[in-house]
Amino acid sequence: MNDKKLLQLLKKDPNAGMDRLISQYSGLVFGIARGIMRESCTSDEIEDCVSEVFIKLSTALVSFEPRASLKTYIGVAARNIALNFVRNRIAPHPLDDEFIEIPCGSDFEDELAKKELFSAVLREIEALGEPDSQILFRKFYLEQSSKHIAVQMNLSVSNVDTRAHRALAKLRTKFGGNE
Repeated sequence: MNDKKLLQLLKKDPNAGMDRLISQYSGLVFGIARGIMRESCTSDEIEDCVSEVFIKLSTALVSFEPRASLKTYIGVAARNIALNFVRNRIAPHPLDDEFIEIPCGSDFEDELAKKELFSAVLREIEALGEPDSQILFRKFYLEQSSKHIAVQMNLSVSNVDTRAHRALAKLRTKFGGNE
């Protein structure tokens, strides 16, 4: 089912829409979560993460306005939630303490700037359109090889590499870097 029909089904019949969403994208979500979490988490924790992804998507997709493909959106959500699982497993959540202290000279502003830059880059990648945004997402977020991407997207390996190179050049120019 294509993205548009799936989003319509989610709005018209949320239960049937979520069933379809889960059956269509559970493999993608599980693959991303397992890839990020396999070193530091148990299989039960990976399953919990996958469940959390779909729980959060059930509320987020009600007002979803597509700027990129639904698959890209779900992949990024899965990646972020899996990374949060790993972070929380390694370092307990700071709100568990009675007193939160931000040390002098903390990197809070740097972290905020990084997050803003990440959001800007993601918006620009989405603005590249298909298939370039999908190629960059697969290549750099999912760390798939050009050969794998080519097979999945019915493109030649050289076409994938050329499109990735040109898309990166556009992003460098957009963000003031040298080509």
